[in-house]
Amino acid sequence: MGAQVDQTDQEIEQIARAFFVARHEDGVWETASRLLQHEFRLYARQALRMLEKKHEQVWNEAPAMMRADVLEAA
Repeated sequence: MGAQVDQTDQEIEQIARAFFVARHEDGVWETASRLLQHEFRLYARQALRMLEKKHEQVWNEAPAMMRADVLEAA
């Protein structure tokens, strides 16, 4: 589980940096205040949660969609 946590922390950091650069084109992540970095990490966590939720939704709907495809083919 430690590797998963490390990977997620790395993903959050990368996403936060990307969001920061997109918003503050001339900004440098390393020199941004801790408060600003924290804010962008929160955005990154929220984005990952939204992706996970959408992923779960797609997987939960997949069996129903597959049944519909079978009925259409018949």
